[in-house]
Amino acid sequence: MSLIKRIRRLERTVRRLFGDDRGAVLTELALSAPIYLIFFVGTVEVGNYLLMTLKLQHTVVSIADLVTRDETISEDVIDDIFKAVPQILTPFPTGDQSVTIVSAISQTEDVVASVFWQRNGGGTLQADSEFGAEGDPVTLPEGLTLRDDETILATEIYYEYEPLIFDFIPARTIRKASYFRPRIGSLQEMEP
Repeated sequence: MSLIKRIRRLERTVRRLFGDDRGAVLTELALSAPIYLIFFVGTVEVGNYLLMTLKLQHTVVSIADLVTRDETISEDVIDDIFKAVPQILTPFPTGDQSVTIVSAISQTEDVVASVFWQRNGGGTLQADSEFGAEGDPVTLPEGLTLRDDETILATEIYYEYEPLIFDFIPARTIRKASYFRPRIGSLQEMEP
């Protein structure tokens, strides 16, 4: 076979290959499917994170609302209120992944703004309140003020969030806070 015939045959084969578009869709799908999968999984992960932060904010507001409803509060009542945390956070687990802290921040004529009492519950996560411990003086957040014998109930929730799918993203602790003033009374003391 001569060189010219071989070149023409090779030329026809190349034209047929470039003219054949069978399998083009499969090739495009094979190249784009991983990208679509990453976008889908990322959307699920972001949606889960947003739902978690929304649930945490709802929980912290609900707990603060329940604590400030009565003129007085006792250990038993606050323990019952903390039992609502797992129900509000459903379907997210609590246990060692969350803790809710309620701090009564008040001041009197003789005492500067400080934590008069503090309780935690709704989980066993080890976290410290940003307001300090019972008896510690407090610097209130911007915009919050206290007069003598007035109380602010600062409720915080901490949650150790672990991504659903993207294991390479490190777990992080999410904190949400809510500030309520008691409706009746000052709630400066926790009754036994």
